[in-house]
Amino acid sequence: MAGSGRSIEALNVNYGCRLECEACEKYFDCESPEKENIYERGRMRRVRQNLAPIKYKVAVMSGKGGVGKSSVTAALAMGLAQRGAKVGVVDQDFDGPCIPRMLGVLGDTMQAGDKGIIPVVSKQGIKVVSTGLLPEENDTVITWLHALRRNATEEFLGHTDYGDVDYLLIDMPPGTSSDCVNVLQCLPDLSGAVVVTVPTQVSQGVAKKAILLCRKAGVPVLGVVENMSGYVCLHCGREVQPLLSGGGEALAAEMGVPFWGRIPIDARLGESMDRGQPFLELFPDSPAVQTVMRLVANLQAAMEG
Repeated sequence: MAGSGRSIEALNVNYGCRLECEACEKYFDCESPEKENIYERGRMRRVRQNLAPIKYKVAVMSGKGGVGKSSVTAALAMGLAQRGAKVGVVDQDFDGPCIPRMLGVLGDTMQAGDKGIIPVVSKQGIKVVSTGLLPEENDTVITWLHALRRNATEEFLGHTDYGDVDYLLIDMPPGTSSDCVNVLQCLPDLSGAVVVTVPTQVSQGVAKKAILLCRKAGVPVLGVVENMSGYVCLHCGREVQPLLSGGGEALAAEMGVPFWGRIPIDARLGESMDRGQPFLELFPDSPAVQTVMRLVANLQAAMEG
């Protein structure tokens, strides 16, 4: 009979401890000292040692795809480089790597060196690591399951020669599942996270989960960015609001984290990213570029005091 069932209080999932901390669904909830031992094991220890010289490691996250997380990552990287910082970007979106195109290195390939993977370097000096820089990536589809995806994360973080880098930005995969958790687990010393959303309520509900995951993992949320908020007219250069706005600010207020600003849509920025051009230099008067530079200043202030 329809409607006669009982509500599901919880899924019947067995969380019994198997001392397999790396693969445990309750990793961030566990208080067992055993889980700290994983950082003394081979690859996890290697990640910590390899990234220790990097001053600031920042994840750029979103609860869902399609909100412009990668474009915000690329913009932050360009802005930091423009202000004199030494920057690296890890593209953790294995299924849809966009960073190489946005930073103008699509078509280049990563090489292997004595100290591990050698990142591709953009014209702005940004070091880029991505599955989009593997040979023939555009002609293949990645079908890795959990173990291989985790291995790739550990390779990118632990076996890459980043050299002298001030900021390592990590373009996180959308969502809060395996790929995202792998990064947070491998980097317990993340400096913080920037959460990207768009104005709609649908996006806020999912972006909230990204903030909750950060809190569960002990990662400071540095700020919320509302992307695609308004539109810059190509004829008059003015910013207009034909659609919703304010959702990101409301989310930040609800969760008690800083709101860093709204980035309006500017078609010129999209076109320049498609071509891998430094739009921050090409369109410095654009409201979107001015907002990006404020975000960069906020990030540097949060990291450098």
